[in-house]
Amino acid sequence: MYTSDSSRNSLKLFKEDGAGQIRPLVDRMSDSIPTTPEWVGRAISIVIISRGRPKVLDETLESIFRQSQQPQQVIVVVPTLEDVSRKDWEKSVQFIVGPHGGCVQRNKALEAIPLSIDYVGFFDDDIELRVDFLEQATLFMRRNPTTIAFSGRLLADGNGVTRAEAKRLLAHHTHGENLKGLFRCKGKFHSLHGCNMIIRRSILDYEKFDENLPLYSFAEDYDLSMRLERYGNIGKFGLCIGVHLASPGGRVPEVQRGYSFVANPWYFLKKGTVHLPPFLAWIRFWLAVFGRTFLFTLWKVLTRDRSLDWAGRLKGILLAFQDIVLGRSHPRRILEL
Repeated sequence: MYTSDSSRNSLKLFKEDGAGQIRPLVDRMSDSIPTTPEWVGRAISIVIISRGRPKVLDETLESIFRQSQQPQQVIVVVPTLEDVSRKDWEKSVQFIVGPHGGCVQRNKALEAIPLSIDYVGFFDDDIELRVDFLEQATLFMRRNPTTIAFSGRLLADGNGVTRAEAKRLLAHHTHGENLKGLFRCKGKFHSLHGCNMIIRRSILDYEKFDENLPLYSFAEDYDLSMRLERYGNIGKFGLCIGVHLASPGGRVPEVQRGYSFVANPWYFLKKGTVHLPPFLAWIRFWLAVFGRTFLFTLWKVLTRDRSLDWAGRLKGILLAFQDIVLGRSHPRRILEL
C-alpha cells in the first residue's frame, strides 16, 4: 500500500515495531529469495529530490508509474511547499517538506523507508526511465547478492534533450544479441551516477549521504560509491535504461558551484574517500580536478561564452583555491558565499 503525507507539510516516519532490529547486511543477503509477484512488488522504494520545477517533477513521476514493476512507495522531498507537485497524486506519492540540499533531502527520505524494503532507487527529478527499469533492477540485485549498488545506462545525459525526445530514444532502443558483460565495475564504471542509483536498503543503515555536502551536493555520488565499495561491488548495469534531461532550473548560483567543484574533491581527499592511492590521488586533484576545471572555466570567460555565468564559476574556483591555501576549505563554506 502506498503512503502519503496528507498535510504535505509534516514528516510521516516509518519505524520498525518493538521487536524490529536492524539486521546485519550478510544476514539479509543470505535470506531465501521469494519469487511471488506480491514479494516483487514490495522490493523497492523510490526517492526523488526536487526543487523549483514541479512540472518536470510531474513528468518524472509519470515515468515511475509507467513501470512494469510498481514500487512499494514513492517519496519526494522538497525544500518548500511551492516545490510540491501541481498534480494531485493522492496516496501514490508521499511528499516531505524538509531542508534544502541533495544529501540531507535523501537522508530525510530514508527515515520514511521501512527496514523491510530490500532496495532503494534514488532518482533526479528530471529523468525518464524505460518501462522495465525497476523490474530489471530488482531481478539483477536478487540474482547478484555481492552487488551493493549500481546505476543504469543513460542513452543521453543533458545536452538539450527534451522529454519527448527521451521517450523516443527509449522506445526505439534495442539490446544487442550479446548480453554478456552488462554489469561493469572497473575503470570509469566503478562509481554511481547520482541521477539514478539502486542501492540495497540494508547498507544504508550504515552508510548515509554526507550532509557536509550542502545544497547542490556536488559529487555526493562519488563519495558514497567510495564508501560502499568496502561492502561489495559497485558499478553500471546495462539493462536498466534511462535518459537524464539535466533540465535547467533549481540550480545554485555558479559561484557556489565553482567553489564545490574544487572544495568537495579536496574534502574527499582529506577524509580518504578516493579511488586511488594517496600520492596519486593528490596528483589527480591538482592536475585533473583543479587544473582542468580552472583552465576550462578561464577559457569560457576569455571567449565570452554566455551559456552560463562563467565569471561567477571562476570566482568560486578561485575562492576555493584561496581557502585551501589558508587551510579553511570545507564544502559547507558555500553557504557563506
